[in-house]
Parts: sequence; structure tokens; C-alpha cells
Amino acid sequence: MNGRQTSSTNPFSDWDSPDNIDNMSTQIAANVLAGALFGAALTASAVYVPAVITSQMYLQDFHMLTVFLVASASSAFVVWALNTSGRTSFGPRSPSTISLFSTYDANIIGGLLLGAGMTISGACPGTVLSQVATGIPSGFFTLIGAIFGGILWTGYGFRLKSQPSSAPAKAASSRPPTIQSYFKLSTTQALVTYEGICLVIVLLITTLNPRTSIPPTVPVIGGLLIGATQASSLHLTANPLGTSSAFEEVGHWFWYAWHSLTGSDQVKSTPGKPSTRSMTFVFGVVVGSWVFAQLSTEHLSAASTLDERSSISALSAFVGGCIMIFGSRLAGGCTSGHGISGIATMGVASFVSVASMFAGGIGLAACLG
Repeated sequence: MNGRQTSSTNPFSDWDSPDNIDNMSTQIAANVLAGALFGAALTASAVYVPAVITSQMYLQDFHMLTVFLVASASSAFVVWALNTSGRTSFGPRSPSTISLFSTYDANIIGGLLLGAGMTISGACPGTVLSQVATGIPSGFFTLIGAIFGGILWTGYGFRLKSQPSSAPAKAASSRPPTIQSYFKLSTTQALVTYEGICLVIVLLITTLNPRTSIPPTVPVIGGLLIGATQASSLHLTANPLGTSSAFEEVGHWFWYAWHSLTGSDQVKSTPGKPSTRSMTFVFGVVVGSWVFAQLSTEHLSAASTLDERSSISALSAFVGGCIMIFGSRLAGGCTSGHGISGIATMGVASFVSVASMFAGGIGLAACLG
């Protein structure tokens, strides 16, 4: 379930800075630990199983939506509590635009691509890491496709995004709109309303869509655990949850190495070597997923039984992985970056991206039959 905000806003870091050298070990350890907790929560929720994601997009099962809503609602409470207490000042994400038809056009198009990629691959930028860690066959090919998508984005795709030119677009970028500002609510009122909506939907799903192979408590508890890791991520790294920016960092490293080997002048113009902050976080996700799977073999066995329902080819996994990363970077975040972190701030751009993600995934599933 992108984008850690630090990577997209500052893709390069000054590795030769004494302060960075002194703090590097601490930062890496904090990122890995935060990622490990997130990875364990993802695995505990069983949302990483390809059949869970594809069944959601085909509207055959609502396990994924339950996990998402519980995780998003609990994360929203965490962010509200930390911001209200003054411990953090985590704000909403700015709209993403390509200046085509709306201030949010990149959020819409990117979200549609992200959802389509999820339907094709049975993964999202976060769950693919858990798939690799737990040995799901399609996960490896999805990961390769995701890396390729990151390379495409950093080499060419980023040029699609443009700076806002109109006065309303500039205002939205400098002061990102929120649900509370749009409906003239207080932050607390917006939070309570969102929590209530999520609660009602989860209760309806639990009542009308009973599960057979996984107990109904699994997605609820898993979602709560994912939401709780928002607190650990903000505390340990001062960054919200998100994974797709790690693939952008991989792309930056690819092109940095390429330009270095070819003697390109572009290396001289960069402010330093690419950042690795999100990469260390997703490494932790893999570690945490693997450790949880080893400690809970019964849980892994149930997830494996579920996965037998999916039949994702290597080509589909690769193509889906590439599309979902390209889309998530165009939208400025993925299921975790927008869905768990962005919506937690009641940011309009995140709601638009997530709605487009589900529309893209469910729409493609309807077309495929």
C-alpha cells in the first residue's frame, strides 16, 4: 500500500556533509525499523496477497477495502492527535498537474494508472515488497516492473508534470486544499465525519460480505496495525508512510550511474548523490514482512491458500508493476502515500488520487470481465 515526501521534494542529498555522515547510521536504522513495522503490519493484514487485491477490483471480495478504510481512519486519528499536540506539523499534499484539464489532472490520470496496474499485477507499491518477502511468485516480476517504472519516470516521465500557472492552481499548490477548508469544517469535525463514514462502511462490509478463508477480524486488526505504524514512522523518521518514492530513488540511482559511466555533464550539475531514505525504508518493509511470515506460519499458510485463486503471469506482473509505479509518481503518491498518509490530513489531492485509483482498477477489471 507513496511516496515518502522527502524523496520527491529532494531526490538528491549531500553525502559528503559531515552532519549527514554522522547521522547516516541513525537515519538508516530508524528508516529500516519504521519500514519493518509497516511490513509486518501489511503481512498481518493479508492485504498483500494478489488474490485479495484482484478480488477487490473485480468486486468479488472486500477484504482490501476493509483494510484500507481501517488503516486510513486510524492513521487519520494518529496524524490529528500528533498535529494537535504539536508533536508534528504534517500537512496535506499539493495537487499534481500536467496542465491538461484540471489542477488535479495528474492526480486523476496517475491514480487511474495506479489502479489499472494493481488490477493487472495484483499488487501495489507497498504490498509487492511483502509478496517478494513471502515468496509469492508474481511478486518478483512485479518488483522488476516497478523498478523499470521508476527508471522510466525519472528518465522521462517527470517532464509531464508542470508547475501550476493559473492563480487558483498556484494557490492550491502553495496552500493545498483540504476537506475541512472546502466544506468549512474544523479539523476535528472533518476527522469525526471521516471516521464515522469509514466505520459505517466497514460494518456493512463485515455484515454483508462474510469471509470464508480468512476470519473477519484479520483485515480490521491488520488495518489498525497499519494505521499505528504511521505513528512509529513519524516518530522514528519524521516522515509519513509511503513506498512508491523508493522506486523513484532507484531510478535516480540508475540514471546517476548511467551518466557517470557515459561521462555526461548531467552528473556535474546534480547537487549530490541520489537519496536513499525511501530505499532503506522499503528494505525494512521486506525484512519486517519476512520476519512476520516466519513467526506466523499458520497465517502464511492461509494466505498461500488464498493466493492459489490468482493466476498472474510474469508478463502481467511486470507490466502492472511498471504502470502502477509510473502512475503513482505522476499522482504524487500511492495507496500508502495518498491513501494512508495523504487522506489522514484530509487533503483533497489525496482523496482525488485514491478515488481515481479505485476507478481505474475497478474500471479495467470490468473491461477485462
